[in-house]
Amino acid sequence: MASELTRRIMEVIRSIPAGSILSYGEVALLAGHPRGKGGARDVVRVLASCSERENLPWWRVVRKDGSIALEEGQGRELQIALLACEGITVNPRGVVERSCFSPSSS
Repeated sequence: MASELTRRIMEVIRSIPAGSILSYGEVALLAGHPRGKGGARDVVRVLASCSERENLPWWRVVRKDGSIALEEGQGRELQIALLACEGITVNPRGVVERSCFSPSSS
């Protein structure tokens, strides 16, 4: 059974609209993580352990600078393709434009 914090993190991830992204830290902050943006590692943990089982739109979560955290051959190409399907372009360095960040983020 998931903790209350894990459930809140999953709710925030589910609420990211198609065509938008949030950073790991923004997800933590919006989920009410006690360390605010410092809870990014907990968001990574939730994504790593629950994305497939909970059908989370994991591809909409990126680093705070807009870069893709996954390495080539480890899901990076899939994340870029899924973002492209939603109209989000990732530059050759693996960075999404800040304008794609969800309006619900600060």
